[in-house]
Amino acid sequence: MKDREKLWFAWAAVGFVLLIAFASSTDICRATYLKYGLEMQTCTDGNIRQTADLHVSNLRRGAPGSVDFTATAHFTVAEADSVRTTNVPHVEPITLTLYDAKKKPTPMPVSWSGETTQVAMLTLPVELPDGDYTLHADYTSALGKGSIDLALPLYTPARVHVITDRPLYEPGNSVKFRAVVLRARDLAPLDGRPGKWVVTDPEGNTLLEENAAATDWGVVAGSFPLDRGAQVGEWHVSWSSAAATDVVAFEVKPFTLPRFRVDATASKSFYGPGDTPAIKGNVIYASGAPVADAQVDIRWDYAGDWPMPTDWIDKVLPKHAISAATGRFDLAMPKIPADLVGTATLQAHLSAIDAAGDRVESNVSVLLSQDGIAVSTVTELGDGLVQSQNNRLYLRVTTPDGRAITNAAIHVKRAWDPKDVGTDATLDEDGVAALQLDPGAPVNIVIPAMPYRPGKPPPLVTRGEPTELIESEGAPLADQVAMDRWLPALASCAPWFAGDGDAKVGIRVDASGGIRTVVGSSDRLGQCTVGVIRGQHLPPGKERLYAVAFTYTDPPLGSIGAEIVSTSETPTDLAELATEAARGARPCMPTAENSGGPMLEALRWHATEGSKIVELGEWMRDPASKETLPSDRVAQACLASHVGGRLQLAAPATADAIGLVRYTLTAPTIVGETRPQATTMLGYELAVSVDLEGKPSTKLRIKPGTQPDLRLRVSPVLAKVGETVTAELLRGPRYTQKLPEELELEHLHGKAKAAVDKDRHTATFTIEPHTEGWVEIRGGGVRALVYVRPEGELAVAMKPGQPSYKPGAKASLEITTTLGGKGGKAAVGLIGVDESLGQLVPLPGPDDMGRVRPQVTTTSPAFGILDGQALALGRIRGANAAAATVIRVATIPTPPELDAVIEAHQQSAFDPIAELTDHFYIVLAELHVGARAWETSAPAGEMMKPATMARLWTEALAAVAKRDPIQTQDAYGRTLTLSRLPRDLLELTDPRMVIVVGTRLPEDVENWAQWVDKEQP
Repeated sequence: MKDREKLWFAWAAVGFVLLIAFASSTDICRATYLKYGLEMQTCTDGNIRQTADLHVSNLRRGAPGSVDFTATAHFTVAEADSVRTTNVPHVEPITLTLYDAKKKPTPMPVSWSGETTQVAMLTLPVELPDGDYTLHADYTSALGKGSIDLALPLYTPARVHVITDRPLYEPGNSVKFRAVVLRARDLAPLDGRPGKWVVTDPEGNTLLEENAAATDWGVVAGSFPLDRGAQVGEWHVSWSSAAATDVVAFEVKPFTLPRFRVDATASKSFYGPGDTPAIKGNVIYASGAPVADAQVDIRWDYAGDWPMPTDWIDKVLPKHAISAATGRFDLAMPKIPADLVGTATLQAHLSAIDAAGDRVESNVSVLLSQDGIAVSTVTELGDGLVQSQNNRLYLRVTTPDGRAITNAAIHVKRAWDPKDVGTDATLDEDGVAALQLDPGAPVNIVIPAMPYRPGKPPPLVTRGEPTELIESEGAPLADQVAMDRWLPALASCAPWFAGDGDAKVGIRVDASGGIRTVVGSSDRLGQCTVGVIRGQHLPPGKERLYAVAFTYTDPPLGSIGAEIVSTSETPTDLAELATEAARGARPCMPTAENSGGPMLEALRWHATEGSKIVELGEWMRDPASKETLPSDRVAQACLASHVGGRLQLAAPATADAIGLVRYTLTAPTIVGETRPQATTMLGYELAVSVDLEGKPSTKLRIKPGTQPDLRLRVSPVLAKVGETVTAELLRGPRYTQKLPEELELEHLHGKAKAAVDKDRHTATFTIEPHTEGWVEIRGGGVRALVYVRPEGELAVAMKPGQPSYKPGAKASLEITTTLGGKGGKAAVGLIGVDESLGQLVPLPGPDDMGRVRPQVTTTSPAFGILDGQALALGRIRGANAAAATVIRVATIPTPPELDAVIEAHQQSAFDPIAELTDHFYIVLAELHVGARAWETSAPAGEMMKPATMARLWTEALAAVAKRDPIQTQDAYGRTLTLSRLPRDLLELTDPRMVIVVGTRLPEDVENWAQWVDKEQP
């Protein structure tokens, strides 16, 4: 035997052995595995059907998303309505094609991986416009070729801005509104975007719902006529497109435009210590003519930590003014004290009334500032400074009223260190300077106390509500006004305050208004009150009987207490009587802090057993006291003039007794009132001065900071396409880990990685084309942000054709629009509103369009004013200001907020029951035709038997097959034999369901389903 024949026989033997081994396996169907590569335990009956599953996730323009593909085999082993499935392995090739709405194809080459489920990364083109797209997949497997379509609605998230032509309407007016719909990513107009107007009344009822698509430049306009009986209140109008919507409110109510206005301004933007503020005002008709002799009332408010002089609001600041023939008026204000600390604001609320009685209001603020500049700070270290370290510090310098001081040199030094030479820096376009500073060790900084301004004392006496007892009603207003005039005289009774401040009195008044009778309590306070009222009078009228209470407050006077020294038993209430007798001397007692202590002299007294009278004798020098001030003798003389004669006890004395009354003065509580105290803080105090006229300066206090383990700093923070961005890793002293080997940059349309230089700890990135908005650089658990301005950023400038116009003249406006700094076309909307309307309702400001920008959240605005939103809106120009602002940015807009991100899934359908049912009823109809023919042609007396019905079914299949063989098959390509039919369809072929002539049915019924199961026709 030749060698080739031997080799052939050897391989044949091996193949035979493998075939025998494969044939002995009972785990899989051999035929299906060999033909299709499908592993299944039971062999299929009929054809195997194939479907596909296509799924995309996080798919968007310019950035990779995932696409998953799975093919599934559907088969049955017996029943025509059952489905078994298994995955189809090794599906290849799979090609993807993107079709737009006009069926224009774009091949989308991808690289697949995986077996049962295949995965690929798919990136949509950056320039792909919005629209309805279809992702078409063609595939080939052992079961054959197939395809599947997945709908991809690609619509950019939009931002909508709605505005009405004015914010206030009267019933019967026509409300006009306009919206602009912009692409969220770059705020480009979305032409043709469908949307809907909705107008609701104050109760939320929808009064207008109208479809309206955006036209060119993304603008859509509408109007709504208000009925003359329109409900008064706050209405709302909105325009919505998918998830994008904007709602604005407008007010409906009758109104009259003010005929004139009152304007007032301070002569300077701020005032310092020693300055005298001045306010100049004008009262002007809408025509421009002055309003002469207008009465201007002024109400003042104050805000600030510095306590202004207590008499400013009540007495010093002007309360009234009258406009001159020119409509002008001036408000003279007091000189600012030298003890001004920090900043404070005085606000004047002006109310002007003309000769016709019309009233208009306005406001003007006066800013007070201790220093000529204001400084705020931002650092990378928790807004603090780390001692003896190289700290980067951002300082923003403004005028006290908040205007940035730009492009000026500043000098910063330690305020507590006279030897510190300081550091120089330059402010950028936003008034921010960046400097490196070693602050040294923190020190205790003394923060001076605020000036002491004693509070306004409460009134010594107030009146309660009087009750007229004759007619059981309240007192007339004229009587109440007259009683209020008694209060200054009643204040002289306040020194008799003894803990209970109420003095209730009854007053009888005759018709002439004279006080006929006054009664009150028996204590000194009550009797003093009665004595004062007895000399008063009320307006004439009816006879009246009043009950009224007067409430006293203890005046800021020293208190006098009595101590009793006795040779025997002391009368029980003598100390109280002696104390009460001395209260009248309180007004002439000294109030200095050192005025407390025993009086110079003591008073002798003598009590007799069985008598209520205690005789008061001479005053004698008290050895326990010490004369320290001349005022002590004056106080003693005053006390002696009020206390003397005799005292009457409540009960007779139980024994003869003599003794002394020692009086002690206690300083008034107001002397011990809490005053502002100086405080201290641990940190740093920097002196900051600006190289401008007058060398304005101020001091800045900064707390100690903490240095993070690792941080990332990028430069520049504001970048352009094509620029190189350097990212630097900065370690802290506690950082012990290994630095990352690379950093990752991510933006809306993609990612990039760059290696970290091992020596410099830096990585560089180049800003690629199509990059705009926020860019995040991260690595090692830290991140930093860069903002790339859009290349076609829109700006608009407007100015009048002339500085002023005469009444009746035609005004013109010059409007310039630029795109990326160059002139370009843009849609411009103008809405003109009478300025006097602003006196009734706030008007939209220049920031009204700011809400269409994707929101950037900031932990707190840098320097209290600069945030990430301002940076995105282009309001921050300086590099230092931008770097300080980015430190505070917490979150940036996510991709779904800026561009369409698609999550979609599609599975090709396979429903064996639907195909089976459709074909079955076609054959069933043919069966009924054959049954009618049999009923008429069969010999008389012949009965329908199961075998006959089975023959008729076979004939029906043959008749249908002549027209279309497919219609005789189930979903798996098998002929619709009776044995394969499910029970519910088989019952429809039961002779009793098909035969119409009942006499053709035998009386002895054989179960049709059992016969089919047995005979398998």
